Amino acid sequence: MPKVVIDLFSGSGGSALGFKKAGYDVRIAVDIDADASKSFQLNFPGAAVFQKDIIPLSGKQLLDAAKEKDGDNVVLLACPPCQGFSTARRKSQGVNDPRNRLVYEFLRMVKEIKPSAFVMENVPGLASGNGKEFFNDVLDQLEKAGYSTVHEVVNAIEYGIPQKRRRLVLLGLRGENIALRFPSKTHASPEKASEEKLKPWDIVRNWIGDLPPLEAGATSNSDPMHKASNLSELNMKRMKSTPKNGGSRSAWPEELVLECHKNVEGYKDIYGRMSWDTPSPTITGGCVMISKGRYGHPEQDRAISLREAARLQTFPDDYLFTGTVGSIAKQIGNAVPPLLAYILASWLNEFYGETQSEKKLSEVFLSKN
Repeated sequence: MPKVVIDLFSGSGGSALGFKKAGYDVRIAVDIDADASKSFQLNFPGAAVFQKDIIPLSGKQLLDAAKEKDGDNVVLLACPPCQGFSTARRKSQGVNDPRNRLVYEFLRMVKEIKPSAFVMENVPGLASGNGKEFFNDVLDQLEKAGYSTVHEVVNAIEYGIPQKRRRLVLLGLRGENIALRFPSKTHASPEKASEEKLKPWDIVRNWIGDLPPLEAGATSNSDPMHKASNLSELNMKRMKSTPKNGGSRSAWPEELVLECHKNVEGYKDIYGRMSWDTPSPTITGGCVMISKGRYGHPEQDRAISLREAARLQTFPDDYLFTGTVGSIAKQIGNAVPPLLAYILASWLNEFYGETQSEKKLSEVFLSKN
């Protein structure tokens, strides 16, 4: 079965880590971001990391660097930037956004490398609305290239990740008319879990509840990643006025409310706190700033730390990141959760008839469930 990973738009290595833990050999990474590429190299010292634009690269160059004569032993991973289709961006340009052309670079690499399998992760908007025609063209070209595919918009909480994170996942295997089924969900809401014979959603407490207390602007003596952003005097007053364990800015006195939020119904999560006993909101590149979403700590008067953000993305504590606080937050927020990648890799193993280790996920990642 294919066991060599070539990772396109690799970021800091979330997908690669999940595949590595499932027994794959990560040999190649391609990403234009310098800090993300350095982080990738720190964690995969044996991989060849191409810190450059993908457009001038050829599939043959990557195969040669991977020491593979063809794609028979290759799994291609890709998370091409596609912000132009993101539902989180009001001014998405869809097919007219030049960033979306990078999906065609993924398609080009599939045709040139001819991997046995591929996994592509992207924003849900790519497969709906103004992205649907674009995505259908990609699927048609993959079929003409000899691939069977299955895709689904997944919510990470349904696979054991302690985070509400909706993403489009496209799986492909070389070969025509292969009957593919998407990996079965493993978790459901606490109200439905027993009825559906699944585990309940994992929660924030299980992943960050054991970390030592931290003040805004401070860094833990024992862990440089357990570092919280500073707060202005005004924002500290706002944080203290936000009820513990899931509270929002709706509880603020009038003098603390921002002018831009008065008489505005939207953006309710901004300046809010996470809840201990529910999954977290989507971790983004702004996850260490209370002004960017519901990123307040459940009970401490600060935003979540880099370590807490990394854990909620299911990165283990021994995973290394390099760069400024803002750069590391972006690397964490842009990553595919390693646990989700591990589940996809395990599905691929099972398809090829390889029995997955009976290790509990808690032995592979951090969750105590």
